[in-house]
Amino acid sequence: MAMANNKTLCFTCNKDKITYLCEGCLKNFCLMDLTKHRQILNQELHHIITDHHQFKQIFNEQKPNLDDLSLIDQINQWEKNSIDKIKQKAKDCIETVIKSSQTFINDTEKKFNDLSEQIKQIHKEDEFNEINLNYLRNQLIEITQELNNSLDISIQQDSQSFINEISVILSKKSKFNKWKQDAITVAGGNGKGQEPNQLQCSLGMFIDKNKNIFIADFWNHRIVEWKCNAKEGQIIVGGNGEGNRMDQLNRPTHVIFDQQNHSIIIADSLNRRVIQWMNQNQQILIKNIDCWGLAMDKHGFLCFRL
Repeated sequence: MAMANNKTLCFTCNKDKITYLCEGCLKNFCLMDLTKHRQILNQELHHIITDHHQFKQIFNEQKPNLDDLSLIDQINQWEKNSIDKIKQKAKDCIETVIKSSQTFINDTEKKFNDLSEQIKQIHKEDEFNEINLNYLRNQLIEITQELNNSLDISIQQDSQSFINEISVILSKKSKFNKWKQDAITVAGGNGKGQEPNQLQCSLGMFIDKNKNIFIADFWNHRIVEWKCNAKEGQIIVGGNGEGNRMDQLNRPTHVIFDQQNHSIIIADSLNRRVIQWMNQNQQILIKNIDCWGLAMDKHGFLCFRL
């Protein structure tokens, strides 16, 4: 009896060997090349850690000192030149400036601390792949951009008033607004799975004007639409297993609904393409792209997060 052949082609050396699957890039490597592959991933993680430390240094240097805010001096001077009836207004404005600045600091520190814990955990466990590294890298880029576009505050005066009233204008509102803890589940909530009322790692989503939710169901390789108040979703794209046929998806990360032509645009990540579905017809809009997020501006131009 012939011995069973359990060898497959190694992605790196291109030789038939006993191989091991990398869950991140979904490629097979022999033991020697798998070790090298892990070394490369470790190097990428160290690059992220280095950028993370650089962000910490920049943030500490740029973190505003609340005691040095010139806006408070302007508000106090306005208060001195006004009569008692506007003192309450001045107090409210001061509180707004301090609260907004403190909120910006707290928001950034919270995101930074959360990212720090994730990096420590993944470094400690030594269980990570390209998906994890892309996520960490994108998170670091996002908070760095937010720090570079820090809070912009100005004073708006109403010259028509008998006494010029002032108010604090915030050009950028905090993303961490308080909300009443009375949330309800609008999609999923029935454990991980492939049933119509289940999701498995839902990533990007889009809500249309009718409050219908379009969800990129990552591990189920499908796009699901949940009608408003529906108990289960409807598969509108994919759902035929992972693959690169036009009726298949492979790890979709985001979806948007173009309400002008009633089409669905999908970031099909591991197929490295952006596809459009319209009236049951499919077309590839962009090939060979590592796209993780989609958006469309008011002019109908597509924006990508790589």
